[in-house]
Amino acid sequence: MQLVVSGNRDFNSSTFFRFRAFILSSCLILTTVGILSAAEPVLFADDFIEPGGVVQAVITGDPMDNLSVSLQDTRNRTLSRSEGFLWRSPAGRSISVALLGIPSTVTPGRYTLVMNADQGRAEWRLERSITVTDVVFPEQVIFLSDKMNNLYTDESERKKSEARKLWAILTAFNKTAIHHTESLIEPLAEGVPTAGFGDRRRYHIPDGSETSSVHFGLDLWAELGTPVKASGRGRIVLATERYLTGNTVIIEHLPGVYSLYYHMDSINVREGEMVNQGDRIGTVGETGFATGEHLHWELRVGATPVNPEPFLDAPLLDTNEITGKMK
Repeated sequence: MQLVVSGNRDFNSSTFFRFRAFILSSCLILTTVGILSAAEPVLFADDFIEPGGVVQAVITGDPMDNLSVSLQDTRNRTLSRSEGFLWRSPAGRSISVALLGIPSTVTPGRYTLVMNADQGRAEWRLERSITVTDVVFPEQVIFLSDKMNNLYTDESERKKSEARKLWAILTAFNKTAIHHTESLIEPLAEGVPTAGFGDRRRYHIPDGSETSSVHFGLDLWAELGTPVKASGRGRIVLATERYLTGNTVIIEHLPGVYSLYYHMDSINVREGEMVNQGDRIGTVGETGFATGEHLHWELRVGATPVNPEPFLDAPLLDTNEITGKMK
């Protein structure tokens, strides 16, 4: 580029160099703005989701820090929340992803998916509407014996301590814990379903009163001692006997994604070890708050209980969709 200056007797060499620095600085600012504009993030997610489903949010643009995604109602109340992590493609490219569990108790209607994140000095907030569809969950009536009622209503320090420890595990988020992205397998080879995810339970108490709860997982019946298999590859984050859930194993599969196995007769794994999909982790039992021999199998995403059944056919993380957003 040629710079021509005329008609100004006071335009000396010092002025020329200051003018040239101004032009170069302006070009640099324009170039930087162009780069930022091209890299502005976009939030992708499905428009419709069932209660108990999982939203896979993909955020294009440069990788984000401190990323979180939440579901908010019309009163700006947060109904569920999860952190995000980076997915790296086989080609070495990175993109921000978050998996958000939708509570089974959410009523049908329009909600807002909200993403908050940092990117250098910039703070981003992206929103998009999402519709939670209508699902009718069955109701189940359970008559409690005196023994079962005592377990259910117990307010001992042990029960409270175990609840706090469980919550700490389920809310832990290791961004590098990408152990299993494919579909899951049933933990029992021939388990017979006896209770479904999201069942509305009514407990009849021996004194004639009644209470209710929501079932967070699937109950599968099998004979005592039947092997229980890991539904996916992952790290054992809990393997112990608990007051309510009996012999319990929890496996971390992805950041914030855990499968839980309750009421087992025996445990065959140790905390901290890695297991592969299909490995034996224990046997069916009747320990803890159980009315008969069975396995309670549960899936949590961002601490929210979600329906594990869809992931018997679909991957926990749809890497094909994610890779497609990198183009």
